Amino acid sequence: MSIKYYTHFLLQERAPKGMSEFRGVVEVNRTLLRGDLKEAATVLAKNFECDTKDIKVLQWSRLH
Repeated sequence: MSIKYYTHFLLQERAPKGMSEFRGVVEVNRTLLRGDLKEAATVLAKNFECDTKDIKVLQWSRLH
C-alpha cells in the first residue's frame, strides 16, 4: 500500500547548472517519520538519481 505525500523541493541541476523547483504528490511504499526532511530528501534523490545533497526539501506533508 502506498502513502501519498505533498512535496515542494529544489533540485540542484548539474547540466545546465542551476536550481529546478518541483511540487506535487509523490507516493512512497512506507510511512516516513513526521518532519524527517532528510529521509524525504533521500527518497527524492533516489527517484531523481542524484545525491541527497542536491535536494532541498521545502515542504513535505502526508495527504489523508
